[in-house]
Amino acid sequence: MYFRTFGILLLSVCLSVCAKGQDTLIINLEQATAIMLNQNLQIIASHYDLKISEANLFQARAWNNPYFNWNQDLYSIEKNQYLNYRNQFLVQIDQVFSIAGKYTRTVNLAKLEHESNRLIVRDIVRALLHDVSIQFQKLLLFQSKSRMYNEILDNFDFVIQSAERQYKLGAISKKELIRLESERQTIRNETSINRIELQTIESSIKVLLNLRPEIKLIAIEESVPIGELPDLMSLYELSQKNRPDFQLSKNRIDIGTAEVKLQKAKSVPDITFSYQPKDRGSNYVRPYSGIEIGFELPLFHRNRGNIMSAEASRMRYTVESELKSNQLQNEVHASVINFMENRNNYNRFTPKYLEEVLQMNISAESNYIKRNINLLEYIDIKRIYIENYLQYLESKTRLLESASQINFVIGTQIFK
Repeated sequence: MYFRTFGILLLSVCLSVCAKGQDTLIINLEQATAIMLNQNLQIIASHYDLKISEANLFQARAWNNPYFNWNQDLYSIEKNQYLNYRNQFLVQIDQVFSIAGKYTRTVNLAKLEHESNRLIVRDIVRALLHDVSIQFQKLLLFQSKSRMYNEILDNFDFVIQSAERQYKLGAISKKELIRLESERQTIRNETSINRIELQTIESSIKVLLNLRPEIKLIAIEESVPIGELPDLMSLYELSQKNRPDFQLSKNRIDIGTAEVKLQKAKSVPDITFSYQPKDRGSNYVRPYSGIEIGFELPLFHRNRGNIMSAEASRMRYTVESELKSNQLQNEVHASVINFMENRNNYNRFTPKYLEEVLQMNISAESNYIKRNINLLEYIDIKRIYIENYLQYLESKTRLLESASQINFVIGTQIFK
């Protein structure tokens, strides 16, 4: 599902890079996700764990190798000869056969462990998808803040230039000019702090996407999810079906059960069959050929300690699975409540209200220069605009993050 469209998305990303220049990358969240799935080093590394478990499964299916034994005369007292195999040599081939289902149970355990690694890789991808979504929303937030701060600084530059001319003409006091410059300095400090935070977020995303440090990222605005959610029971059932960590907790119970069966099977000794095609110097008949059967005598232990350990592990996995189920229900419930609260808060910023605040900000410069409003009113308008715009941006970011959190908690794309 995750890899279905990344090729097309990567092509569009390449076109955006070419359009802007080699060191600038213009991307939306979908494109960032496609790059992350294709280039993230943690995902690439996790696939080697899958290869390791595949190799372990391959090895578990292999039969025991036979043993070849060669025995010959080292020194003959009768003939005073060293290493003369013509005096005496023995050839023997041994083969160990596992019984009581040890071979089948070992293969089954290896299959379950391979499935466990596959679920772990899926959970890593799920976590990284959530991480890149959260970081992308923060990138949008700080870039929007940066544009707003730059706009406000341009407004103050324009007003201060006009105020300086009026001060030279004696129309305003030095105190008023200093007050404007002080407010501009405050905005500059906030701009600097925002720039540092923006750089930190960019660095985090570049690590996720495995990009060079010198690449400049420009995030494209996303649509805001305001649709209705399925009911809680449906979401909980979806999370059970799609969450790899929940499926992993169930898989570990199966692993524990398979381990118990394997350890019980190991309490039954293996049987070794041996064949001696030729014993040249046998005292019984020359040359001699024969067979041999051998097995361990379970006198001192029957693998009971390992069986008890496996049974305890199975019980622990069962309890951990119950814990995961409880966590899942609470995570789904909390994520839905958070989303609804953030959506209600975002919807309070109506287009009409935002337009009124914007128009008030746009007209502030001309009204101040024309003396329709005084200095305090001008500064107050700017602060109202900054405060409201920041609240709007942050509420939008929280809503997008809560939508991403629902996708993460459910394990599938509820919001796309």
